Amino acid sequence: MHFVNWQREVSIEELNGKKVVVKRNKSTKEFHEFLLIYIYSLISLILTSPSSPPIFSNIKRNEGRSMRKYLEKIGISTPDLISISDIDLVEEYIEGGDLYSAFASGQTTELAFDAGGMTAKMHNAGYAFVDNKAQNYLVRDDSVIRTDLGFIKKGNSSYARGMDIGSFLASIMDLERYGEIEHAFFNGYTSEYGHKFSILSLILRNMLSLGFSSNGKVTFRNMMRDTMMLIDV
Repeated sequence: MHFVNWQREVSIEELNGKKVVVKRNKSTKEFHEFLLIYIYSLISLILTSPSSPPIFSNIKRNEGRSMRKYLEKIGISTPDLISISDIDLVEEYIEGGDLYSAFASGQTTELAFDAGGMTAKMHNAGYAFVDNKAQNYLVRDDSVIRTDLGFIKKGNSSYARGMDIGSFLASIMDLERYGEIEHAFFNGYTSEYGHKFSILSLILRNMLSLGFSSNGKVTFRNMMRDTMMLIDV
C-alpha cells in the first residue's frame, strides 16, 4: 500500500516482521518545500504581519530524534523514528490512520480537543508547527500523535500561531461536522494556552481553505458560521 504527497512517496512496508511507514523523497521535494516556505512568507506580507519562515536547512533536523525527544518532553507524542537519511525516513506504523480520515468516518471530536491542546503546548514552548493540517496527526486508540515535523519553527509570533490554528481548521472545513470539531479544537487549545483565537487565525483559515477544500459548498457554509465567541476582540 502506498500514498503520495507533495514531497514524498509514502508506503507501508514490513521490516523485521513489523509494519513500518517509509517516506521516500521525491526529486521535486526541495522545490515543494521552498514553495511552501515562500507562500508562508508571502501571506505574512500580504496580511502585514511579517514573520520569518521555517529555516530550510532545519527540515531534516526537525524530523530527527532530538526534536521528537523534545516534543515528548512537552507532551506531544510522535511516531518512533526507525531511520532517517537524505533519501528516506522510516517510522513506526500507526494503525488508526490520520485525523482527517478519523473525523470523516465519524470518530469522536475529543481527538480534536487533544490536537488543540498539542498546538497550544507548542506555542507555550515558543514553537509553531506551521503545517498543522489534520492529516499531520495520526490516531492510535483514543489519542493523537503528531507526524510530518519538517516545518516546525522556533518562534510563536501572532502570525505563526495564527497559521497553526488556521491551517488545522482549513483542513477540516469541507466536513459536515466542522462546527463540533472546531469547538473541540478551540476548547483543547484554550485549556492549555489560556487565550481565544485571534481574528488573524480565522482570516488565515479562510485563505488556506481554498487550497484544502474538496467540497466548496460545505466549505463556504462553514466559512459563514458565527465564530465571534472563539475570537479575542
